[in-house]
Amino acid sequence: MRFRRAERLPDDVRASLPLEPGERVIAAARDRGEGWLVATERALLVGDRRTPWTDVVHARWDDEQLLLTVDLAPDAGPSMRLALTDPGRLPETVHERVMDSIVLSRRVPVPGGAVRVVARRGDGSPETLWQVVPDAGTDLADPAVRDQVEASLAVLRAELG
Repeated sequence: MRFRRAERLPDDVRASLPLEPGERVIAAARDRGEGWLVATERALLVGDRRTPWTDVVHARWDDEQLLLTVDLAPDAGPSMRLALTDPGRLPETVHERVMDSIVLSRRVPVPGGAVRVVARRGDGSPETLWQVVPDAGTDLADPAVRDQVEASLAVLRAELG
């Protein structure tokens, strides 16, 4: 990773951000379309889209292409491919925030494939958010898969307390 001094987030951009009360900006970077990507302690802000860290399944940084790929939970929308001009600390901040939200993550074999069961800390909420992320080709609608997922969730919830 090349470390660069990040460009400062302009005051007018900061003022237009859909920040929640008490939310603060941690890192920001300009994308190639001249917009801004902003990481707060609660979410990734891309244009008018707000993605809570609990919705980010995985993020990958390509230093050669200056490309951040953000994979989202199945019900959170499509993956985002974000081309940056000057990444600053945004890629490592995204990684840190995603990892910080994960309390437990287990890969569970199910009929016809596998799923990843993830327990996450919600945005300021004491409740645990449980996610089931299927591997490609795994059918969550299959009753045998649903039964195995439910059994695994019960075990993991008991384990977590």
